Amino acid sequence: MAVARQGQSNTTLYTVITFVALFVIAATLAVIFYLKSEDWRDQYTKSQQETSELASQNQVRNIGTLVGQKDRGQSRLGQLLGYIDQLYIMFGGGQSGETSAEVKMTEMQTKYNDILAKLPKDLTLSSEANQIGALQLLETYDTKLKQKQELADQLGSQLDELNKKYDLTKQESAKREEELRTQIRAEQKKADDIQQSCSRLDKKGDEQLQSLKQQANDAVEEKNKTKQELLAVMSKLSVAENKFQESLDKQRKLEDMLLKPRPMEDVAAYQPDGHIIGIDISSNIVFIDIGRDDKVYPGMTFSVYDKSASIPTDGSSKAEVEVFNVDKNTSIARINKSSKKNPIIEGDVIVNLIWDSKAVNRFVVAGEFDFNGDGDIDSDGAAKIKELIENWGGKVEDAVTIDTDFVVLGAVPQANKKPTLDEIQADPMATEKYEASVKASERYQEVKNQAKDFSIPVFNTKRFLNFVGYGSLASGKKAK
Repeated sequence: MAVARQGQSNTTLYTVITFVALFVIAATLAVIFYLKSEDWRDQYTKSQQETSELASQNQVRNIGTLVGQKDRGQSRLGQLLGYIDQLYIMFGGGQSGETSAEVKMTEMQTKYNDILAKLPKDLTLSSEANQIGALQLLETYDTKLKQKQELADQLGSQLDELNKKYDLTKQESAKREEELRTQIRAEQKKADDIQQSCSRLDKKGDEQLQSLKQQANDAVEEKNKTKQELLAVMSKLSVAENKFQESLDKQRKLEDMLLKPRPMEDVAAYQPDGHIIGIDISSNIVFIDIGRDDKVYPGMTFSVYDKSASIPTDGSSKAEVEVFNVDKNTSIARINKSSKKNPIIEGDVIVNLIWDSKAVNRFVVAGEFDFNGDGDIDSDGAAKIKELIENWGGKVEDAVTIDTDFVVLGAVPQANKKPTLDEIQADPMATEKYEASVKASERYQEVKNQAKDFSIPVFNTKRFLNFVGYGSLASGKKAK
């Protein structure tokens, strides 16, 4: 029995030892598992925080729907950043470099705001300013470009039609010009015949006068002739001289008819220089049928008159236009003055008294001028009149001759009162001013009288500006 008990005791001891060892091992493993679980829980909590910073739980659940089909070897975040890079390239047109998504979006926003700030005022968009997309801007610009192109095509077609009309009109004008040249040559031949006739008459009169004078001398020398015979000869001489004087008067009248303007002395002012061949009211411009070949250049002005009515004698026009673009045979002009009651229409005539495509008009300017029409005499008024004439192809001369085409007279210069001795002492230039005023007054009257003697057309300031289409510019305001 002692041996049996001893064997049981050993077995129990082994069992206890085994149990204790297992307990120790279990406790150790429990402690290790507890520590590991705490570490795992911290990692899980940290992972949850990092995940919530990247996306909400709802976004994580729908990541496939939000980002799209996942590329192999690419994370969802990397795929999303790739999309942002593609968007940057599409919007900015270049690589952004290794920068953050925030920097990329900031750069795109800055460029987008710059584009919005540079939008034209007439670009109308249906969306609010902060909701306008780049594609919407492109579509709007494309629509505007197409509209501009359509308008350009329409204007091109109109210009082609106008050029065709111009060519036809030019052909008709050339034909009419040739007819007029034929008539002029015929009239010139008649004038030459009259001139030759006058020369023969003059020569014959000289011969008769010399013959009669010789007879008179012979009569005086003949002492044997009676006084009555001498008186008869003298009477014949007187009659011959009267006839000769009448012949000279007839010759002068014929010369006046040939050399001086006709009774309608300012007929040149009423001759059209061109015509309106097109109007664009929306742009406030007109097209005219004269251009570079006719010596037209930018800055020239013309008065516009009704095509179906005669030009008024005072030159008052329905409109004034100013050329700003010149082509070979046509020009474009802006409307400086027009009337709503009597608007410009196609076919209206244009006139500029100074300009002539085939000749140089000669002017004489005298007097004092109120150029801008404010009621006061301008110290440089005459200079401005002369400047207009010379700038537009005319020539200004000092004295009136038979070759003068037009005379422009301002107000009569008033001669100053002759200065006293005290006035001369107070102003040493008083005498020179007095003499200058007297000279200006005398020249004015001389020019006026010469213009009347030679039948030269005379224009005052307003009438002159009317006939050159410069009235609105001279006054410093444009009437629309």
